[in-house]
Amino acid sequence: MSPLATSEVHAAVNRAAAQLLDAAGPDGIVSRKDIRTKLLSLEGAERDLVDALYRFIDRRDPERSTRMTKKTIDTALAYVRTELVDRFDLDNNGLSEDEVARMSELGKLAVGLARSLKSSTGPTGEALAQKLQTLSKGLFFDGYFGTEGGTPLQVTHTAAKLSQLTRETFRAALKLTDGPEHEIVRFEPAERCLQALVNAHADMPEQEQAEALVQFMKEQLRELHAVLIGRDAGYDTQWEHGLYIVGLDAAGNLAGLKTHVVWT
Repeated sequence: MSPLATSEVHAAVNRAAAQLLDAAGPDGIVSRKDIRTKLLSLEGAERDLVDALYRFIDRRDPERSTRMTKKTIDTALAYVRTELVDRFDLDNNGLSEDEVARMSELGKLAVGLARSLKSSTGPTGEALAQKLQTLSKGLFFDGYFGTEGGTPLQVTHTAAKLSQLTRETFRAALKLTDGPEHEIVRFEPAERCLQALVNAHADMPEQEQAEALVQFMKEQLRELHAVLIGRDAGYDTQWEHGLYIVGLDAAGNLAGLKTHVVWT
């Protein structure tokens, strides 16, 4: 998935703060009773962030009995944006997966809501698979993992609710067997593989299409990985290895491309 702009995370934090202020009511003070009532009306990533933000601001108050006001919320927001979000965008080009992994729990919850809001208008499941089908039509894979000659691309989509893409979750989602043909021999971030896909179409009429496909995958899929399956059969034996270039959509489905490479 492409880096998430810090402005989008700020918007998620601002949204959570607005929920706190809404909970306050006419007196402008957020009591513990107010926040309990507000949380009952929320769900999912938004509820988790509002709850965490309230607790964070409450802990910052040296006098625990002091009630929360707009002033204390605004002061805490400035700190959250600067120290818990912006400080982790090391190269100022958006938050990558590695940068998010180093964030505090509150920061990660803000990222979670930001992604949820961003993906609410994007395709998932079958709709995403259909878009991948359109973008990948006529393209091929070549130039990485030792493939001999361009091999066509197919779209792969498996309904799931995965929170992470690992060797284990990939194996379980595709119901791979313990046989040598399903052994995972490479599992790595997909960036070099995606770049090879674009490079294979350099100076060809399909170059822009390949670039659009890769950009779409980075925007709509997180934890993109290249997965090569099939144990090498040995010297002087041709072996066709399945290659998956996949990630997780906003709903946790496994989606992406499938092709193969040939070693001789």
